[in-house]
Amino acid sequence: MKKIILSLALISPLASATQCALDSQYVQASYQVSKQVAGKAVAESQQFTLWRTPHQVAEQGLELVEVWQQLSNQQIRPIRYFQTPQRGIEYQPSEVQGQQDWSTKYQLVSDDFIAKMTLTDEQGDGCEKIQHYQLVQGDTTIELAWLVNQKLVSAMSIAKPQLTQTLTLGTVDFKKAPIQQQFALWDAYQTTDYADIGDNEGDPFLAKMINLGFIEHGASGFYDANGKALGGGHSH
Repeated sequence: MKKIILSLALISPLASATQCALDSQYVQASYQVSKQVAGKAVAESQQFTLWRTPHQVAEQGLELVEVWQQLSNQQIRPIRYFQTPQRGIEYQPSEVQGQQDWSTKYQLVSDDFIAKMTLTDEQGDGCEKIQHYQLVQGDTTIELAWLVNQKLVSAMSIAKPQLTQTLTLGTVDFKKAPIQQQFALWDAYQTTDYADIGDNEGDPFLAKMINLGFIEHGASGFYDANGKALGGGHSH
């Protein structure tokens, strides 16, 4: 699996595991997602940015931004922002179906999923400590390069006979102020409660959302062998 060179701004690679975890609570990380279909010469590719504070996570694509907020009672509240109209739709935790795992949102792959994988190699120390995992499920092989002390996916691949998906980490920044500013910018967007959309069909933006049918996906579009989103996509 391709080794990733990180831009570890403000973090010493020799920091202790505890200090590294503290220093990496605020994260701006760029990722590339590629899908290679067997028989096709060109792979499909897209990019997204993972933004993270201790209790907020966002996956930012070209237009759509999926935000998850961890509430004081540990429930998760999703907000979907649309960047061009600068509008948002807020959901209540009760409107989200299925079990919501914060680790899936926070680090793109859940602690439970990593626990099912086999550790095959371990390299480096401190913030640069990287663990390599593998999981074989039928005809599917999943490989993960995991920056354990930063809780960041360095690289991941899901290989099937007809399709290979890869998730690759690019640059990473840990500057607190611009990350907080980005969340504040989204927070300033005009938002509508999901439950109130049907009462606002005269609003062109909301009318368009109704017609789109609320297609559910996270920005990463990354799924495990069972079709479950690894990128933190949620459903209603």
